[in-house]
Amino acid sequence: MKVVLVSAALALALGGCSTELDGFGAKPSATAANRVLTAPTAAVESSPVPGNVSTAAADTATGAITPRTTASNVPLTPPPANPGATAFAPSAAKEQVSGAWSFSWDGGKASCPVRLGTDRGLSGLSAQADVSCPSEIFMTKGWDMMGSDIVLQNHQGKVTARLQPDGPNHYVGTIAETGQQVALAR
Repeated sequence: MKVVLVSAALALALGGCSTELDGFGAKPSATAANRVLTAPTAAVESSPVPGNVSTAAADTATGAITPRTTASNVPLTPPPANPGATAFAPSAAKEQVSGAWSFSWDGGKASCPVRLGTDRGLSGLSAQADVSCPSEIFMTKGWDMMGSDIVLQNHQGKVTARLQPDGPNHYVGTIAETGQQVALAR
């Protein structure tokens, strides 16, 4: 029995357990617990607040944390109101555009499949591009329409491509980041 107790005590000691912090073992004396800490004696320095901080935007907590809209982060259609828990229903034009498409670039020499859905995604309606698509388009997770144009967006809401109608079931446009000419057809 003594061997077991000694082994357990040795294991606790070697394991680095603190008996003072977890409520076991010796407690500090009343004198040690009530000791007064000395104040710092070094000089205190101060400097003015930087002038580029906008106080107008930080007047409220919401203003301080709400991201700013930039040209590449264009808000498209706002989320619909959902009174009475009715399901989101895209417009007739969006339903006609939804479905399987072929995304092409390099003058039509290269292409990959893209699917535009009618359910809500992270940014706009859901979109899914194949891994064989250019990286900007592969990162497309949402889409929406601005007038008759199709706007593809990544998971952060940044526009990845904008395409204009060019005949039935055919859209042409550019990749936002590179300006590369692209097309969407079925």
